[in-house]
Amino acid sequence: MKTRQLFLYLLVPIVFACERNNQGDKNSSSANGVPSDAYIEEEPDPIYSEHIRTTSYQSPEEEKVDFVLPPGFEITLFASEPDITKPINMAFDEKGRLWVSQSSEYPIKAGPGKGTDRISILEDSDGDGKADKITDFANDLNIPIGIQPVKGGAIGFSIPNLYRFYDTDGDDIADKREVILGPFETKDTHGMVNNLFRGLDGWIHASHGFSNVSTVAAKDGDSIKMTSGNTFRFTLDGQHAEKTSDGRINPFGSDLDKWGYHYSADCHTLPIYQIIRNGNYTQWGKMEPNMGHAPTMMDYGLNSTALSGLVYYTDTQFPDEYQNSFYSGDVVTCRISRSSISFNGSTPKATRKADFLVSKDPWFRPVDIKIGPDGAMYIADFYNSIIGHYEVPLDHPERDRNSGRIWKITYKGQERTAINWSKANLEVLIEKMSDPVLQNRMMATDELVDRFNDSAIPELKKLIADEKTPNIQKVHGLWAIFRLDALDELSLEKALSDTDVLVRVHAQRILGEQQSLNDQKLEWVKMGLVDESAHVKRVAAETLIRQQSPSMLSPIMKAIHATDKKDSHLLYALKYALYQHAQNPQIAKQMATQNWSNQEKEVIALVFSDTRSKTAAEFLVNYLKNNSLPKEKYLPYLTSIARDLPALRMKEIVALAKETGEGIPGFKKAMALNNGAKQQGIDLAPSLKSWNRQLSIDLLQDNSVNGGNKTDEGLERIKYATQLSGILKITQNIGELKKLINDNQEKEELRIDAANALVEIAPKTEIIYLEKWLKDAESTISFRQKIALAIAKAGSEQSSSLLAKNIKDTPMELQETISEQLATSNSGKEKLLKLIRDGNATARILKARKVEERFHSGASEKQRLAFDELTKNLPPISEEKQALIIERTKAYSKDPAQLDVGKTLFQQNCGICHRIGDDGGMIGPQLDGVGNWGLNALATKVLDPNRNISENFRTYTIKLKNGQAKSGLFRREDGQVLVMADQSGKEFTIPKKDILEQVPSKVTLMPDHFGNVLNQSQFNGLMTYLLSLR
Repeated sequence: MKTRQLFLYLLVPIVFACERNNQGDKNSSSANGVPSDAYIEEEPDPIYSEHIRTTSYQSPEEEKVDFVLPPGFEITLFASEPDITKPINMAFDEKGRLWVSQSSEYPIKAGPGKGTDRISILEDSDGDGKADKITDFANDLNIPIGIQPVKGGAIGFSIPNLYRFYDTDGDDIADKREVILGPFETKDTHGMVNNLFRGLDGWIHASHGFSNVSTVAAKDGDSIKMTSGNTFRFTLDGQHAEKTSDGRINPFGSDLDKWGYHYSADCHTLPIYQIIRNGNYTQWGKMEPNMGHAPTMMDYGLNSTALSGLVYYTDTQFPDEYQNSFYSGDVVTCRISRSSISFNGSTPKATRKADFLVSKDPWFRPVDIKIGPDGAMYIADFYNSIIGHYEVPLDHPERDRNSGRIWKITYKGQERTAINWSKANLEVLIEKMSDPVLQNRMMATDELVDRFNDSAIPELKKLIADEKTPNIQKVHGLWAIFRLDALDELSLEKALSDTDVLVRVHAQRILGEQQSLNDQKLEWVKMGLVDESAHVKRVAAETLIRQQSPSMLSPIMKAIHATDKKDSHLLYALKYALYQHAQNPQIAKQMATQNWSNQEKEVIALVFSDTRSKTAAEFLVNYLKNNSLPKEKYLPYLTSIARDLPALRMKEIVALAKETGEGIPGFKKAMALNNGAKQQGIDLAPSLKSWNRQLSIDLLQDNSVNGGNKTDEGLERIKYATQLSGILKITQNIGELKKLINDNQEKEELRIDAANALVEIAPKTEIIYLEKWLKDAESTISFRQKIALAIAKAGSEQSSSLLAKNIKDTPMELQETISEQLATSNSGKEKLLKLIRDGNATARILKARKVEERFHSGASEKQRLAFDELTKNLPPISEEKQALIIERTKAYSKDPAQLDVGKTLFQQNCGICHRIGDDGGMIGPQLDGVGNWGLNALATKVLDPNRNISENFRTYTIKLKNGQAKSGLFRREDGQVLVMADQSGKEFTIPKKDILEQVPSKVTLMPDHFGNVLNQSQFNGLMTYLLSLR
């Protein structure tokens, strides 16, 4: 089975030049009529499936032979070890020199002050195409990634800060540095702060990487908080910093197009996003707003979750058919992919083309791509047998720490010499603002602003005033004079009305950079919203995401209804601008009371459902009273009302729910209200409790009388009734709950919900009832394990003793579950030690990872010594796991007939947390392309999931003020609660006010018992299915 989804990688290089025989001219087609540059999906080569490559190291000369490129292209070596090591990010300066950040320490950071990584300057002084002068600009760094040369030095990231490095004496060696932003969190060293670039605005733009949560303040005191994937910008002096988007997983690569759109790669979702300014993007654990997340521009991925580096080629050195294309690196399948772009209004659509470069050397790791001032493509090759961050131990001895290459790709016969911008005079720089290559225009603009400053203003004013000035030159002239703080309103107004759409787009962008908008400027933004060009409208809409005015409500609304639904990016930008307006209390009041049409009220209701305010909730109350809505809208709106109105109003809200939403089951309405109360961090109000109570009683009785409804909605109904029985301690439902547990034909999930409810209602009596199911040898081990967990929830000496007495002669998986629960309390630890000493449980159980971790947490010195004594002769659990992996993989045989069996096993055991394509949960990593991992890596993840844990999937034990503890995976903050996920993938909430302490665990949420529960045949089926996902 093949998946068409494509995913972003972490790092990306390129290499050499064997010609691809099946590539032809731009307009040529193959024999079957397929364009020669079309992408054709093929079975991946198994050489890319190993997390630890078994092929041998190759010298640069040997590696070069393994590159495959289209005809006419040539790859040459620009630099390699020992001159450089482990390149990560690259950037060119005004002299045409290549700056490279390198890290031999990656992925393990050095201690404070102990870094030995470096940033080097590479120069081809004799023009032979190879770096012959290499200077270490700084060599005491700690996993430096993002790098951007600036006048008199560079800005770069080195754990844990962004620094401004100064070269005060001009010897190309940093002799002074200052922190301009930081410290950033660096618990995960995947991407951290990477791919710096200087925007049209003169700010430095950057990406914030995987898993880390950073709150950093600029010198002006304003702080920004970034969780995992984000993009942000900051001024060169660190005075100001702003987020430019929120969400995604691990962005690693950025570029611009002529319109000024920012494109960003994300390793774990899609290789190309066109960023909507301040847009809210999807992210693991992030709840999707009712408005939806910001849209994507691709309907395919790249069959991998390790994409890195991104360029949009606007140069002219490559042939026409390879220009205006995106190039992104894949460090797992060792290639550079290419995509073309088309627009529907302002919305881009990428189309996958044939891979541009493929390496047959699986050590090739293209982690970054940049286009040089000579038009060539430069690729940072993190040459290594291992690239995975968590697929392989961070300290694995086979991680190469010395090799690294920079490759250069040119089209033969089109080579040109790079311009040394530092020697260009003002006249040349202004002339080069009209260069056909975007990168050259931007470099000329930066050099002019940085070197000539205010002295350039008179010539720039002449330039933008001249009607004969080419549009691209006028655009950069406008940006330059704006950055020099000399753009007068008359000139801006003229540009906003220019006959050329590119000029109007950039004039609107400059308008959006204003710190505040007076009435005149708001009129100009309004003018942009009705422009004939969707690009102009889009930029005007993004301005209104950042700056709000009540006078813009109607113009935004009119623009929404005038926008073609196919222009998803413009439509989102407009709605998100309206949402940002709703965050202002005064504007929200006007939005709520303005005389809108029914169609317009529908938009306001959608926006208000994501707006946490009393004003928004009041509007939604009236909206529900006066409109009939489908449940897909009605229920989220009901949740918003319960979330944002005071608890004292709950009686009124319950009445509203009962009176409206015809045809929607009452229990669904109650669930929506319960969810709103949770988000507000309050207990259920008496009126809501009463309604839930009656619904629960009625539904369970109806289920008993009528035999239940086995549809999805019927199961959801009983699940609701069962869970509320426990939450509200409804003793009247005990009999019905026991009927559910006693029914062996009922779904296990419902039976366990009923067991948990019994313990919540009457723990002393009901754990005795549940004991018979704990002992029941006819029940599945999984069911008995969950019964043990239900009994443990009683949290009493009685429940601990009951579990202890039932550990003897039970299956090992059940013994382990019981031991995990005993190990959480002091008395339980003593019971567990006694059980082992008396021969009623094996000492091996103490070495189970969860048991060991829980036992040592809070154990006394005496208990620790007893633990060590009982386990001193036991081999490490890792050895047992490895032996099992070897045994299972050795006995594995691919059987296509087992594919459906494997898919079912995945859906039952893995699909709750993991997504493939659009199916499955979003608790754990996306698994598209996981078949490229190969048998050994997949078997390790399934049979020994705790061997290498990603920080993003580490579980936490939450200790509560009432003495209880809950464990799970952190998902998000939602109002006054933390949202966590348990081992089944089910989300649960914990009020922040109840939390005493959060303690990270050394074990993952992923079950660690598949070695026991899957036999060889089932293992073969699961592996067959996973290996098919390429």
